[in-house]
Amino acid sequence: MLTMNGRELLTATFRGERTDRMPVSPFIAHNNIYEMFRYKPEIDSYMCPPDFDLAEKFVAYHDFFGFDVLFTLGHIGDRYIPSSAENWEVTVTREGYRDKQHRITTVRTPEGELRQVMNFNRSSTYLVVLAMEKYLIETRRDFEIFAKYVPPAEFMDCDLMRGARKAVGDKGLVNPCTHGAFNTLAQLRKLEDVMMDPLTDEGLYRAMVEFLLQWQMTLLREVIKAGADCIEIGGNMATSCVGPEFFQRYVMEYENQMAREIHAAGAYVVYHNCGDAQKIMHLYNDMDIDVWGYLTGPPFGDVILDDVLRIIRPSMALRGNIDQVEFLRNATPEQVKQRVREVLERVKARGNWILSTTDFPFDGLPYENMHALAEAGREYGRYE
Repeated sequence: MLTMNGRELLTATFRGERTDRMPVSPFIAHNNIYEMFRYKPEIDSYMCPPDFDLAEKFVAYHDFFGFDVLFTLGHIGDRYIPSSAENWEVTVTREGYRDKQHRITTVRTPEGELRQVMNFNRSSTYLVVLAMEKYLIETRRDFEIFAKYVPPAEFMDCDLMRGARKAVGDKGLVNPCTHGAFNTLAQLRKLEDVMMDPLTDEGLYRAMVEFLLQWQMTLLREVIKAGADCIEIGGNMATSCVGPEFFQRYVMEYENQMAREIHAAGAYVVYHNCGDAQKIMHLYNDMDIDVWGYLTGPPFGDVILDDVLRIIRPSMALRGNIDQVEFLRNATPEQVKQRVREVLERVKARGNWILSTTDFPFDGLPYENMHALAEAGREYGRYE
């Protein structure tokens, strides 16, 4: 078999086809790229800095370690409120600047106001985190106003997709992350309310999820046209926070609908659950997804790898299972190589495996351990 490039390797793995080796594609986020190039981002432009080429630098990061590229960026998590348009006047006030920010966004429409309050904090030099203080949709009336007047969604960066498609080339796939149907509602409405809505007002819950699904899909079709090969949809809130019965009754049909529409638009689907999944992962077999990540084991998740190998259908590609929170930070390179060898020896017979972390690394993870991850993946991940 001829040696495959990163794009061929990942595409074949997504399709469940035979490859010469397992791809090595850890989950990489903005802070990892900023750290390598010593770029301290501003809070307001953290997701899309005007003076830093995220696409080019993301690929350079992967080249440095020898990773196969799965380009994850493109989601703009603080932009679920679109810019001003007809009957949708947006005003933003900010307190603070470099390291902390209190942001109030007010939307004025002909039928009333909507208001969102967010708090941003620079938790490390290169990582900015967001916490919602007040959600945009708190009442049925809020949703009615939102659904009637909201402009097209803007929380994905199509320009970045075009740049990523060019920068990635044959080194991998463009795989921007966004949220699934349930998670998207939780960006605009308090999670506790989203979880109670099906029990207290099922009609409202379904109306909100169905509206937001189509609102988002209109944008995702443009993202795919701009160069995305696959879409990674966040399902962690939908599966880590609820049980199997709730998921089957109130969530699964919408996640599947989104997956089918993404497929119809010409892209693959990666389902992102980086938390607990042990009690619910059997349901993934009935979902129209190509890949599940990230098989997080104890203590940060509850996934048992042997159960995954026994339960999950062989046609589904799997990604993850290497802990970046503690293990990759504290282990020696030799210990990293040994862990990778142990995992790959267990999964090799199954195949359809992408060596990866269980989510993105925090600042300060030793680069020698990332090199060890890549080297061990290529050494022990070859199929006979």
